[in-house]
Amino acid sequence: MKIILDVMGADNSAAELVKGAILAKKEYGAELVLVGDATEICDALTANGESINSWEIVPTNDVITMEDDPISIRRAHKDSSMAIALRLVADGKGDAMVSAGNTGALFIGATGFVHCIPGVRRAALASILPFSKPVLLLDSGANVEPSVDFLANFAIIGSLYMKKVMNVEAPKVGLLNNGAEEHKGTAFYREAHALLKQTEGIDFIGNVEGKDVPYGACDVLVCDGFTGNILLKTAEGVSKFVMKQISAMFKSDLIGKIAGVLVLKKAKAMKKRFDVKEYGGAPFLGLAKPVIKAHGNSDARALKNAIHQAITYAETGVIEEIEKTMQKA
Repeated sequence: MKIILDVMGADNSAAELVKGAILAKKEYGAELVLVGDATEICDALTANGESINSWEIVPTNDVITMEDDPISIRRAHKDSSMAIALRLVADGKGDAMVSAGNTGALFIGATGFVHCIPGVRRAALASILPFSKPVLLLDSGANVEPSVDFLANFAIIGSLYMKKVMNVEAPKVGLLNNGAEEHKGTAFYREAHALLKQTEGIDFIGNVEGKDVPYGACDVLVCDGFTGNILLKTAEGVSKFVMKQISAMFKSDLIGKIAGVLVLKKAKAMKKRFDVKEYGGAPFLGLAKPVIKAHGNSDARALKNAIHQAITYAETGVIEEIEKTMQKA
């Protein structure tokens, strides 16, 4: 399994991402191709006791930053580390690609270089929400203003992902809305509801309110990327806030400290469950090759987990299953 890794353009340094690649190579035995500034990559490998000759490095002189216009990946930054990494996987030089860089640029580059599976109208950024049971949220930020039929596509490919990767036998699909009733929401969401009811191959349960998402109302939650990204960031923020409050409570006084010791193991398990770094990243579902968007502020551990996600995605045959399904549609 060969993973193409863009080590530039993230919030953290290339050295931190290279460290994540080293961890992934040791733990998963993956073959990794590091794309980026050769000097920074070599310095990071040497600093971590790695032989440069044992790594495949593709040197680049350009990088897309978080501040750059996403469309620049097709123009001014067409030779950036991200663009080159995408072209490598598109050309069959790797099995999957991972980047912690500019989300918009990665989406535009992926759809332009890698392309969507025939029959898929638009790829979607699919994020796992770690609630009472994992919920796949799509779109979580790629398609801010999608057409209604995109959401039907999202429901189909999201259901297949949950079956193949998360082993959910019969995924329930919900439409994120401001009310459970069929007539609720904007004209867009009412039209989406009507279309999802008619979509074959999914178990559509209707509208799902935000308050019900954490309690297992559905396995796949579809919405536009603007709304989905707000939900995702809110969930991340609330989970961090709750964990900080719990930590402060256990440190507040002697009784709190004693209670903290008694529940330490469970508290650590809970913290790990809600830690976004445990999930590593989010796949762009619907593309012809696995492309994983790692969190922008990924540290070494988070990137290691994103690489693991890329390996799992490539090995489970989700893309082949989506191809078969879309051919029949």
